[in-house]
Amino acid sequence: MIKVKCAILGMLGTNCYIIRDEDELALIDPAVYSDKVYNALKELGGKLKYILLTHGHYDHIGGVKQFQELFPDAKTYIGKNDEKCLTDDYFNLSSRMAIRNFPHFSAELLSNGDVLNFGSTKIRFMETPGHTAGSGCYIADDCIFSGDTLFRQSCGRTDFPDSSPSDMLKSLIRLSRLKGVLRVFPGHGEFSTLDYERNNNPYMSQNYEDIY
Repeated sequence: MIKVKCAILGMLGTNCYIIRDEDELALIDPAVYSDKVYNALKELGGKLKYILLTHGHYDHIGGVKQFQELFPDAKTYIGKNDEKCLTDDYFNLSSRMAIRNFPHFSAELLSNGDVLNFGSTKIRFMETPGHTAGSGCYIADDCIFSGDTLFRQSCGRTDFPDSSPSDMLKSLIRLSRLKGVLRVFPGHGEFSTLDYERNNNPYMSQNYEDIY
């Protein structure tokens, strides 16, 4: 069973997660470099095995390069359709925010259903396009790390380059159909559960499936 810690980072209050299983650690969506996060990783001990990215916007990837340099053995992953965000400041939105010299980096690419071994846990990547073309959720044990796809009673914006409102609604419907009692750890805002979102999130209503 994984353990989860959260740090809120960056100008947009991104939820950055550290997860642990046995002696392995993973870092999800490091928005910026943070001594707090670095110290937490060191204090937890074990090995940083993965840096996992839910999508390629600057407020979720800004700290990746520095963490890669500090933990060179950690493998970085992102959905295959967001690869361009790693080196294109138009798609990662850093140019929109007038951020100069945004750090570029490389990552290994994931497709829908890919599985990563993590301690005694399997982390499954689920493609959930909409906020970006390559957005995805990481599902491990009873946890969904949903990035900017699913928020408490809301969802991510779909007015950016490479966004798609219709894809977002389809992704939310697919998430709503997942089985089990699952906790939701979003990219911003409060934690939730999938049951709560099925019942209270208007964007998860089955009626939306008829729109497209």
